[in-house]
Order: sequence, then structure tokens, then C-alpha cells
Amino acid sequence: MNNVRKYLKEGDVVQSDIITYHPHVTLLVRKGTVVTEHLLSSLEHFDYDFQKMEIVVSRNGEIVSNGKKETKPEPVQPKEEPRDRTAVTFSEKLKNDAVKAAKQLFAEDMTGRELHSTSSELSHDITDTVLSAGENANICIQDLRVTDEYTYQHSVDVGVLAAQLAKRLGWEEKKVNMTAQSGILHDIGKKHVPLEILNKPGRLTDEEFAVMKLHPVYAYKELSGIREMANEIKLGAFEHHEKINGKGYPRGLSGNEISDIAQVLAIADVYDALTSKRAYKDGMSSARAVGIMSEMMDGFNQKYFAVFLNCITLYPVGSHVICTDGFSYKVESHNPGYPSKPVLLNEFTGRRINLCETRDLTIFGEDCEEIRNKLNLNK
Repeated sequence: MNNVRKYLKEGDVVQSDIITYHPHVTLLVRKGTVVTEHLLSSLEHFDYDFQKMEIVVSRNGEIVSNGKKETKPEPVQPKEEPRDRTAVTFSEKLKNDAVKAAKQLFAEDMTGRELHSTSSELSHDITDTVLSAGENANICIQDLRVTDEYTYQHSVDVGVLAAQLAKRLGWEEKKVNMTAQSGILHDIGKKHVPLEILNKPGRLTDEEFAVMKLHPVYAYKELSGIREMANEIKLGAFEHHEKINGKGYPRGLSGNEISDIAQVLAIADVYDALTSKRAYKDGMSSARAVGIMSEMMDGFNQKYFAVFLNCITLYPVGSHVICTDGFSYKVESHNPGYPSKPVLLNEFTGRRINLCETRDLTIFGEDCEEIRNKLNLNK
């Protein structure tokens, strides 16, 4: 019989995490949680003996403890997480080599021929990996990150994301490779932007932004002198900040005036910028970034954006989400073609739910303080 109400009362403030170790380690209530009737009712659904758990609460200004502590079992070697077969995977060597190569591209003494050769070699490595993955394999952006050096990591990320989108659009291998190379080089013009503007943590002034907006022009000038480089690659770098609605820069192009590759890069560039950690901001989750980008839809090719949503992993395996029933779930696996409907595990009950097979439950958001506060789960 569930005895939670014997040890927890409405209005109590939990002073230490309430954890059970049987049949496996499960965090039931976080430290600092205010006990509500909703929480008590939820805990009554589980077959746990709360007498065996260490429960320390603040009640009416006094610290109350049951003086018990459940015996913690001997630690066991954690099982290796099963490999996510629905993800495009890059070896650690390739990821590190890619960032090193991207760093070389920004060297002041890099000649045009060396720029083309290095970026071409890197783009072929990326294209080979993307094309050899399963038809429905997605990119999990967190799996690509190996450094906090934003400029170089961003160049690699955009090259990978752009190649993945080009593949899903059904472009031929040559064009996928050109898209990857253009993505790698899209920000090459930033090496001509003053560092105090490039690395400024706050909002740029109008004058500073005017200088920043020249980086695609600088890129095109540098790349235009490379005879052996395809013009599509150069245009991608030149036009990646143009918008379908005509409100982009540097030329204010609109619609089909913008090259196909540039339209792909525009999506990859914004997505990676939003999800990347910078010195002055944390990177946001894929799901939140997509939500923000959805509000910018008139600037993107809508067909490309719809395909892009099926190229990326919104909820990484092992992450936690909160569903419309108010409970937290662990993401166990993905359903190819349905990025917003993974297979979930309720770690309290052991119940698995495939969101592709139910209409009664959807994901509300990631398990984070912001979402918990919206649902009043912390009150």
C-alpha cells in the first residue's frame, strides 16, 4: 500500500532529493520542490515504500526527517547506450580533423589554391559520410561538436547540415559536395571583419552591423579569384544571408533570385547559430531553435525548411521531455520520418510509449525549468 502521505504533506519543502534504488535508481522528487496535492496524487500511483527512503522536509518552519535511508545497492558497470541507428555518425578523428582543416582556412597566408584544395578535401569527407548513411538517418547537431571555437566549428557544422539537406532534397552527389564546400566557406569573409565587432557579446550598433554585413562580399571577392572553384560554391557564400522575402543582404535578393545552394545554407546557418554555445550565450535545444525558425518562415524556402525538419534530431536519445500529461519521459529511440514522435520511457513506471502509435499524448517541451514553470510542475 502506498504510504507517501505519511511522510509528505502539502506545503512541505523537500530539503534533499528523494530517490529510490529499487528496482533501479529513480529520482522521485527534486530538492527544493514544494509539495502540492497534484504531486501527492501523482506519487500515489507508484508502488513504492516511502518509509525506506530518506525524506527530509521543511514543515511549518521546522526540519522534519523520517530518519531512514534506503540501502544503496553495489554500483554496477553502466551498460553502453545502444547506438542510434537513425543518426548520421562521424568518427572522432573526422570531427577533429574537420575542425583543424576549417581553422587552416581562416589563416591570413592561405592562398586561393590552398583554400580550394583544403575545403574541397573536407567537403568530400563530409559528403561521403552523409551519403553513406541510411536514407532516413538524421543529423544530431550535438554529436558534431568537438570544440568551443565557434568560427571553425560553425563552418564544419554548416557544411554537414547543408550536405544533409541537399541529400534529402534529392540533389546529385556533385551538387551535394558543392553545397558542403560552400557551407564550409560561407563565413570565410569574416576574417576581414575587425575582431572587436566579430566577437562583441552585446548588440551591434548600426555602424558595426553595416561592417558585419560586408562579410559575404569579402567572401565572394576572395573566392572569385579561384578559377578551379565552381561558381555555385561562390554564390552560396555570397548569398547565404539573402532571404526569400527580399529582406536579406548584401543585395536584397528575393525568391528564385537566390541560388539553390544559398537557400540551403541560410537554413543550416541559422539553425547552427541558434544551437551553438558562445562566450556570451548558451546554445539552445534543437526543438527550441526550430520553434524560433518557424517564426522566421517568410525568410526561408518553405519546401526546403519542411525537408530540413526531417534531416535533424529534435530530441536526442537519452534526453528528457515533458509530455501533455505532465510527466517526464526519457527519449529511447526515434521513428524515421517523424522527428517529433520518438519512442519514450517513463522512468517511474517503466512504461514505453511510441508517439507514432498514440493520439492521446504529445511532447510539450524539453524537461527544463522553463517548461516546468509553464506547466506549474514546480509549484
